[in-house]
Amino acid sequence: MSCPAQKVIDQILMLVNNEVVTRSDLLWSLAMDPQSPSPAGVLDSDTLRRKLEVMIDERLISQEAARIPSAEVAQDEIDKKRAELIKQFPNESVFRQRAESVGLTANRIDQILAQRILIDKFIDFRFRSFVFASDQEVRKFYEERLTVAMRNRGEVVPPLETVRPTITDIIKGDKIEQEIDRWLREARQRADIVPLAEP
Repeated sequence: MSCPAQKVIDQILMLVNNEVVTRSDLLWSLAMDPQSPSPAGVLDSDTLRRKLEVMIDERLISQEAARIPSAEVAQDEIDKKRAELIKQFPNESVFRQRAESVGLTANRIDQILAQRILIDKFIDFRFRSFVFASDQEVRKFYEERLTVAMRNRGEVVPPLETVRPTITDIIKGDKIEQEIDRWLREARQRADIVPLAEP
């Protein structure tokens, strides 16, 4: 009598509004993050917990993004996103080794990237399109932050008009981050987040 092949069951770490987050999801997310240690090595519990918190936020945004009618993600968008991701690693071989070390297939990478593209589109739609930097905010940033910092380093301060686009981008980026943080705090309060296992 032959034994049936054993099937490996992935460990469920958490439910986010009834959507499962598994240990594989966590390891895959670490593999695709150039700032994180390699998931093939020994990982401390703080690193795992921090990444799991990021994943909860991603799931909440992704779930909200799914409610908004949007165009399908095109293959060329995924290809571009993959190329951008790989550039963040020392080389493509390092990225491939990290992915393979946790069983992350090319197909699964594309699925994760498609989800990230939808998240980016949601952030653009929900936050970026409504954020502006007033002339007064730009001037205040220039006078109180940039000028002071550059003078303290002994550098020559450029005229406001030459740095206006950069300052505008910084102010808008800060505002978007604050809006996303506020939205996520509210989303977490409304969400049903159930931890099932330690990462």
